[in-house]
Amino acid sequence: MESVSRKTVTEPLTDRPFMCDKDLLRLLADQSSRTIAEMAAHFCVTQTVIRRRLVRLTAAQSVTRQRSDDSIGKRGRPQYLYYITRQGVAALTEVVDEGIA
Repeated sequence: MESVSRKTVTEPLTDRPFMCDKDLLRLLADQSSRTIAEMAAHFCVTQTVIRRRLVRLTAAQSVTRQRSDDSIGKRGRPQYLYYITRQGVAALTEVVDEGIA
């Protein structure tokens, strides 16, 4: 019986599109708010990848988060919604103006 992990280790990950911080900002600009799970599903990456990018974007004040109303009063890890800020929109606009996007 073939192991799933062996199969995934030997196959290249060419079916996954490359994602950068600007792609995450574009997604948040198009959609008013998203959770980490929604963003991870959209880009077909792990939630850890999204969290790391969000930490970087939050430090640059391009993204902000707000606790979801659905998670108030519930047990477990609180769920947050992430939003693009004015600085994030400005950074996205600069990329488009330069013709890099």
